[in-house]
Amino acid sequence: MLLSSAFIIRLILFPVPGYEIDLNTFSSWFNTAAQYGPRVFYNVVQWCDYPPLNIYVFWGIGSIANSFSIFGTPQMAYLIKLIPSIFDIATIIVIFVFLRNRINFKLAIIVASLYAFNPAIIINSAVWGQLDAIYTFLLLLSLTLALALKPKLSMVFLVLSLLTKPQSIAIAPLILFVIFKKTDVRTFVVSLFAGILTMFAVIIPFQWSNPFSFLSNIYFGAYQGYTYTTVNAFNLWALGGLWVRETTFLFLIGWILFGTLVVFSLYVLQKRLTNTGDLLVIFVAFLLVLGFFMLPTRIHERYLFPALGILALAYPFLKKIRPIYIILSITFFINQAYVLYHLNLGIFISKGDPVVLAVSSINLIILMYALTVLWDEFKGKSWIRSDSIKFNSKVKSEEKQYGN
Repeated sequence: MLLSSAFIIRLILFPVPGYEIDLNTFSSWFNTAAQYGPRVFYNVVQWCDYPPLNIYVFWGIGSIANSFSIFGTPQMAYLIKLIPSIFDIATIIVIFVFLRNRINFKLAIIVASLYAFNPAIIINSAVWGQLDAIYTFLLLLSLTLALALKPKLSMVFLVLSLLTKPQSIAIAPLILFVIFKKTDVRTFVVSLFAGILTMFAVIIPFQWSNPFSFLSNIYFGAYQGYTYTTVNAFNLWALGGLWVRETTFLFLIGWILFGTLVVFSLYVLQKRLTNTGDLLVIFVAFLLVLGFFMLPTRIHERYLFPALGILALAYPFLKKIRPIYIILSITFFINQAYVLYHLNLGIFISKGDPVVLAVSSINLIILMYALTVLWDEFKGKSWIRSDSIKFNSKVKSEEKQYGN
């Protein structure tokens, strides 16, 4: 009933207009992939900044659209929105399964519902028609598999997420760290090899002569196309205005800040993992996604998307993060809705816009609050439960603590 209701709500919202330029761009990519196939897609398309795993999706869905003559009809937008909506449902399943191994059925359903009916998630997939749900599903699956001591599968899905969206790099160091800490050296190396094989399996049909330069050209070529402090993300840099031309100094400052956050987070994890357990891993994963959205330059408004799914994994266990989930759901929804509204009107959001300043300030406060939680953990004054959450924990003991 939960999955059906979540899917039906998304279907009902399909007729709500998204951003026409984005939808037309996706439609063009789907059509090109259907006509020429993945092998020569990047050679014949005029422009595409999406990594190669997406092209298989474009190819499959485009072929369906071509078979039923959907291209050029209003139904094409519905077909595009159907893709992320399906992956939303898959992400709900990942969240539920992860929680059901630790808490009772009723509470697991409630928390999964908080994600299933979250307006910030729904507007991205069912209204705007963006594909962030795909890499979010792969990223959450990789994270939960790493915690479940399934390192090879975790690495496979991590690589798949990176081949879907480059912003998956935000928690890649964390997942590598967790696999290294929870396994021996041999298993870690085998897991890396599984990831490399996965990468080659995806990209060989596109480029077998020099796959590494092929990937770097796609990722860095797309990244160089947005040399602005923020690309509609209501983050630290939005306090100075959106689409402000980036300087080398600002670029370095942003990435130094994020790099420092990564190093400090992993150091705290190294120091406190034995005491705090897997819940600390989940919290650090959330903090890295939030930090990636808030600190570097050239960030888009949708890069906060995976943070809500990660927070849902910890929602029943940590009271301190529940207000964060609610507040970020609101600010993320406003960020997307406000930007989408202005894009459809063709109006530029001016510097000093009160909505941008208010939402960016709230997001910054949330980041500082999350850093305070991590700092207290570093000092041993944990705001996080001291007993570990593990897949082999007895559900009955969880029910006793968190149940009715």
